Amino acid sequence: MKADLIVQNARIVAQTGVFVGWLAVQDGRIAALGEGPAPGPAKTVLDGTGQVLLPGAIDTHPHFFDPGAEWREDLRCGTQAAASGGYTTILDMPNTSPPVKDEATWQLKAGRAQQNSLIDFALWGSAMPSNLDELGRLAELGCVGYKAFTLDAGPDFDWSDEYGQLREMQAVAALGGIFGAHAENPALVNGFSGAHAGEEWSLAVHDASRPWQAELTAINTLLLYARLTGCRLHICHLSIPEGAALIAQAKKQGVDVTAETCAHYLTLNYEDNAALGAFAKINPPLRSRARMEKLWEYVMDGGIDYLGTDHAPYLEEEKLPPEGGRAAACGAPEIDLAIPLLFEEGVLDRGMDLQRFAAFTSTNAARRFGLYPRKGTLAVGADADFILLDPNSPWTFSRKNSFSKSKAARFGHEGRTLRCRVTLTCLRGVPVYANGRILQQPGFGRLVRPQGGDRP
Repeated sequence: MKADLIVQNARIVAQTGVFVGWLAVQDGRIAALGEGPAPGPAKTVLDGTGQVLLPGAIDTHPHFFDPGAEWREDLRCGTQAAASGGYTTILDMPNTSPPVKDEATWQLKAGRAQQNSLIDFALWGSAMPSNLDELGRLAELGCVGYKAFTLDAGPDFDWSDEYGQLREMQAVAALGGIFGAHAENPALVNGFSGAHAGEEWSLAVHDASRPWQAELTAINTLLLYARLTGCRLHICHLSIPEGAALIAQAKKQGVDVTAETCAHYLTLNYEDNAALGAFAKINPPLRSRARMEKLWEYVMDGGIDYLGTDHAPYLEEEKLPPEGGRAAACGAPEIDLAIPLLFEEGVLDRGMDLQRFAAFTSTNAARRFGLYPRKGTLAVGADADFILLDPNSPWTFSRKNSFSKSKAARFGHEGRTLRCRVTLTCLRGVPVYANGRILQQPGFGRLVRPQGGDRP
């Protein structure tokens, strides 16, 4: 049978190894792949000479603010930006307005995503003191996990003190679910913020106001509760190597925990990038150059499991309010740059193994969140979700060319020349992005659920 699509002459990062060869697609799935010349004809043949063929990236942590704040970002523009950056599946965070906390809010968001998402999507649910009775229904609907905050997260999302965290983790453990936590200790954040309140705001002061000790203390508490409850724990947007070391130790002791970090914690720091000001104001904050470098060690050796973008765009006036940096919104866009940034700094500059890169950006997330082997791998029978990345194609990033709604100063990367770029993104064997153009209509993406639907 003639294949629907063959990509040939690419350097393929497959489950079985890395080789120059071909990949064939039939009916949206990978039908065959191998070394050397392609064995037969296809309806469409693409040449990947000089390029790397990787599993489509999976983002464990985007915020598309849809519904509720679509003027910042929405599912249509956000998933177009994601596809241009090499993502084929997103696990969208629940802290929209309203947050995804019960069946009605799930259906609202899922419906909007089905109409507007260019790529496949899964949804996080919320874990709050007020919705514990709803968690089981969210699991039945197919949520991939339950997100919680250990400190104030705004008016729409109830944050949880330590008693609340323990109760929530008990409830999630009873469902076999994943508890995803934003980890910062509120008492320490409040204390250190008060201690630095009289200082002129800067990225260094922001770090000192929400210091590494606050993140480490929260992680330590969550790991203790994971031990006590047997809950599967996910630490979101890890910014400190001390936290990575604590998580690695807990894993050795049998705690079921994984961690993500973000490209900004691996490519920016408050010392070298102080001029970015509030455009680089995020939580947890950018850390020191030394901590950034140390964090790379845990990425390279597998101690940190996967990459999340924490893509959270805001308008320029929200990042530059007249009251100054302390009043600025926390968050920044990154979903269209994370993969080329990490490939350049990880693979090209630091020698990261290509299979480790694929695991870090795709496979590990698919395994953790119940999407593997349908997603996250180049293997026969898997969805034909893949990207071509040219490792030797310099280009200069301009916010004007981004598909994201966020056109504010782009977090330190405006005008940056990168050595590699995503040239093609295929979802279920169909090109959705190629060389600067979106090729499919909104709504092409589908809702994906954890395998079996009972282990979010």
